[in-house]
Amino acid sequence: MSNSFKEKINKLSSISSIIKNHNLSANKKLGQNFLLDLNLTNKIAKSGGNLKNIDIIEIGPGPGGLTRSLLYNNAKRVIAIEKDKRFIKALDSLRNISNKKLILLNDDALKIKLIDIINKHKISKAFIIANLPYSIGTKLLLNWIPMPKEIKQMTLMFQKEFAERIIAKPGSKKYGRISVIIGLLTDAKIIMNISSKAFTPQPKINSAIIKFTPKPNKKILFKVEILEEITRVLFNQKRKKIKSKLKYFGEPDFLCQKIGIDPSMRAEEIPIEKYEKLAIEISNSQRQLNE
Repeated sequence: MSNSFKEKINKLSSISSIIKNHNLSANKKLGQNFLLDLNLTNKIAKSGGNLKNIDIIEIGPGPGGLTRSLLYNNAKRVIAIEKDKRFIKALDSLRNISNKKLILLNDDALKIKLIDIINKHKISKAFIIANLPYSIGTKLLLNWIPMPKEIKQMTLMFQKEFAERIIAKPGSKKYGRISVIIGLLTDAKIIMNISSKAFTPQPKINSAIIKFTPKPNKKILFKVEILEEITRVLFNQKRKKIKSKLKYFGEPDFLCQKIGIDPSMRAEEIPIEKYEKLAIEISNSQRQLNE
């Protein structure tokens, strides 16, 4: 990226001025909290790795702090999806100097399919980097996995407590259905913690950034919707023995013997790889019934 473009970015009004000049405020219903410190947003952008020749999909750019940093750090393009139309106008000054590198979509990220964005914008290699609205972070994450082959990694911000649940291990209090689903479909790692003091308005909780990458050479031999249903059922009243829950999917003793687990175990004690075997077994059984 040319130095002249970076100079243009540096000459833009501060993020706090953008907010003031456009009379913007955070919408609690949309889970909006703004990052005003460009040193921090630059750090987040760089945490995604080298952005050169990479398209970036950003969710909820708001007044554009992270968006600026993504462009400043050489992203090929930034495709920013913003539901709140107030911020589309506030981002005009950045879009105007971007030489078509900033594409703004006034839409609901929950209603957009990644594959549609990929096809429409002819994306061959992309990262998702976003400070996700807390209210929809879980739904978006589950919508995006398994990751399309064009999406090489995701660097996403969540509430710290939820981030810790994502990477939790069997036997821990935070281990749950999201730990299993994400653990089977991606490699996930917390790469940065962010204090609540970094945001305006300041939320009550701290945040953490997780980097997700596809598991190398991972073949998914089960239906993801089956895995989601298994974890939903087993982790609902997770202190109950799994034998009482597996009856929804077949003969409990047979399933436990087939995958090598004790029927008296509880959902939080079962290793991730056993959930995979269970999902494969139930997926195969349902496939045979439908043939």
